[in-house]
Amino acid sequence: MDVETVHAEDRRPRTHWEHFTRDELLGVRGVGRSMEQAFEMAALGLCALVTDPRSVEAHEELEVDCQSVDHDQLLADWLREVVGAMAGRRLRFQCFVVRLDGLNLFGHGFGERAGQARHGTSVAVTGASFTQVSVRQGPEGVWTAEALVDF
Repeated sequence: MDVETVHAEDRRPRTHWEHFTRDELLGVRGVGRSMEQAFEMAALGLCALVTDPRSVEAHEELEVDCQSVDHDQLLADWLREVVGAMAGRRLRFQCFVVRLDGLNLFGHGFGERAGQARHGTSVAVTGASFTQVSVRQGPEGVWTAEALVDF
């Protein structure tokens, strides 16, 4: 896990994603100053399991609308949509933008079709399931969105 730097004027960590393990499963975690940023970073961390986002160019856009009964389920639905685009359309992503309106998510992913020359062949995405999904706000106002992933 990476050590995160803190801005002097604001004691909250920077927006970032990270991978972790729990119960022998791999997890993705997004951290942000808002719930939207945490969702964006969780999706980027998920994509980084397959392809380094820095190697992806933004030539295509994915639009996603989801709604759910709670934020945990909304995160799982969002991540399933991203995996679906990675599997079905063979997209790889560079970045995401999420807007939340209550329990409605409006998301955009920016990336390109997978190409072996630039993106490698590390993981063939066919689908994924998510467990131990959690969205929470910490005492310093920092949001965390995380889930265990099983490809």
